[in-house]
Amino acid sequence: MSFQSKQGIVPQLRKSIGVRVQRLFTLILPVSALVLAACSTVQLQAAKPQAPNTLEQARAYVAEREKQLEFLEYELNEQSRACYKKFFVSSCLDDVRLQGAQIRRAHLEVQGKADDMIRLDEYANRRARTPN
Repeated sequence: MSFQSKQGIVPQLRKSIGVRVQRLFTLILPVSALVLAACSTVQLQAAKPQAPNTLEQARAYVAEREKQLEFLEYELNEQSRACYKKFFVSSCLDDVRLQGAQIRRAHLEVQGKADDMIRLDEYANRRARTPN
């Protein structure tokens, strides 16, 4: 019996194209969902601070800085724990650490600018009070 001819038992052994497509779809769908879930990016809620333009903004930033950094640490811990539920754990943890480092660096830059503004204002006030 020839496999080329469609006689006898041979047509029953060949799977139709519909069955192949359905089987392929049932394999690809879960894999693609897993890949998308594993590759989803982590986005921290803590925003990068903006440089103060006025002395009042600088003083307000200095007063709120500790609360913002505590919230950042809390969020980094939460996101790090969430990474262990993903497929690519180390990639997720690297993203969390990178974002945390960028936000901390922005806080340091803004803190420096705010401290400079406050220090210069205090210097100007002391100089104005000092008789010449």
